[in-house]
Amino acid sequence: MNNLKTKEVLDVILDVAKSIKYSGLMLNERHLHHFFSHLLQEKYNLLNLTGDNKAITLHPEWPTFGRYRREENINKQKVYKPNANGRPGFIDFAIGDYNKPDIGIEFSLKYSWSNEKCVFDFLKLLDKKNPFNVSISLNVIFWTRQLVKGGYLKRLERNMNDAFREAVNRLKDEVCDNSREIYFIVTEIDKDNNRRHWHYDRTSSRFKNGLPVIA
Repeated sequence: MNNLKTKEVLDVILDVAKSIKYSGLMLNERHLHHFFSHLLQEKYNLLNLTGDNKAITLHPEWPTFGRYRREENINKQKVYKPNANGRPGFIDFAIGDYNKPDIGIEFSLKYSWSNEKCVFDFLKLLDKKNPFNVSISLNVIFWTRQLVKGGYLKRLERNMNDAFREAVNRLKDEVCDNSREIYFIVTEIDKDNNRRHWHYDRTSSRFKNGLPVIA
């Protein structure tokens, strides 16, 4: 993996979470992809397309070993579920050997909570068929007004926790064990660039306020 450590990748992810700014409705997830890959490539040459291709360890849109299909749930909504006859999903970025990458990374950038997007990202990152040692998710929410509070804040917390549980429930016996490190981060940013971070804490089995502590 070019000796790239988890902490070095997470440092770049946290830089993105702490520095990206609200820019009206102009930004989308692709901006986040480009910003992250630029910062990562600037520090660590993972994508040398003119040299030995064995040295390429950054893989955008990596096709998963797990297969998924959109199916109707009990509420008649189309949702992604594991299905042996389905198709591979795609991970925004995988890092390491192409055939068995060490790290899987998913991003989202929305202007409200996007439940199915987050559930499907979590599902792919928690699927034991996908061979990651480390799974990372950064979900950025831009609020066009202020950071939510009161009942809206409680609903956001509930949505985050429900999304994680839903991903686990859909995977059933295919969920990864605790040997896989997971760093699932949600960053809220309002129109005045006030921000609030959350991360999933395995000990309490819920999202907690703040960024994860990296050893």
